[in-house]
Amino acid sequence: MKMSIDLISSRKILYPGSGHLPDFTDGTKVTFHFKTVKHSDDGTQEEQVIDESKKSGKPMELIIGKKFKLILWEEWIKHMRVNEVSQLVADKLLCTDYPFVSKCYRKFAKQTDSPHDSNEDQMPSHHCCGMAVKSGLGHKDLDDLVLHPSPLKFTIELLKVENPENYDKDVWQMSPQEMLDSIPKYRTEGNRLYTNGLYSEAAQLYSKSLSIVEQLLLREKPGDEDWKQLDDMKIPLLSNLSQCKLIEEEYYLVIDLTTQVLDREPNNTKALFRRSKGHQKVWNLLEAKHDLQRILTLDPSLEKTVKRELKIIQELEKNSYEKDMKLLKGKLFS
Repeated sequence: MKMSIDLISSRKILYPGSGHLPDFTDGTKVTFHFKTVKHSDDGTQEEQVIDESKKSGKPMELIIGKKFKLILWEEWIKHMRVNEVSQLVADKLLCTDYPFVSKCYRKFAKQTDSPHDSNEDQMPSHHCCGMAVKSGLGHKDLDDLVLHPSPLKFTIELLKVENPENYDKDVWQMSPQEMLDSIPKYRTEGNRLYTNGLYSEAAQLYSKSLSIVEQLLLREKPGDEDWKQLDDMKIPLLSNLSQCKLIEEEYYLVIDLTTQVLDREPNNTKALFRRSKGHQKVWNLLEAKHDLQRILTLDPSLEKTVKRELKIIQELEKNSYEKDMKLLKGKLFS
């Protein structure tokens, strides 16, 4: 650590940034661009760019105090102001974990949806270089860096600093109690978005809530009372998500989500109706009819709605039959 602090104090500030030094308490989220160059101490070799986040189009993120693999970066950033650009050259002994950080970043930079695929970037480093060489990192330049460590020159531009209470945490950043408290909040906000016609945004919140419930379930013993209470929380989330996906015409996903609901509540007429619509749209007409007939048995007051849907299915069957007959005649008399 002493070596890290000495390096940080000797960093070269390219742009001083603005404002006061932020309060980097544990849980603070920092967003920054970085450039990594393979450095030659004697200047005899041309410097090779390894990573440059600006070219990838995605800045890096880390959470202070979450055991980021490259401790040098975390300590360095804690001495920076927002918009500051600074640079330092680190001895190869301080850069042994960089290839693994780079691999995680490259995976993150390729993603198109959520900003975090997992907590992989934040996990402590317990890698064995021999094992890494044997299995490889999937990138030739990173494998070479593991085999032949080199001093690295880093340039960091600090873009944003967010205190723990000022940003929406990813699941892996939450404590169990924070996870539990967030579920009704996300569900309520998802309902509001759905009411306003923002179906995709609502679906994202329902999905996030489900992932939180799944994480909490892993902490409990299946079948215990706490486990059952958590599992029951999934029912309205699965139901709401299935409705969003029905609107978005993701019919196979609708079938899967509603089936999960029906595994827990076999008499859930809303889930039966939505699954029937999903089956109908992917031409599982027999399954669609079975779900509708089940609804009629459970709730005769829905007879009018069920008969309307059955009529649609009958028309589909008729049209399919007539189409098949035309094709058959064409083959017989061609």
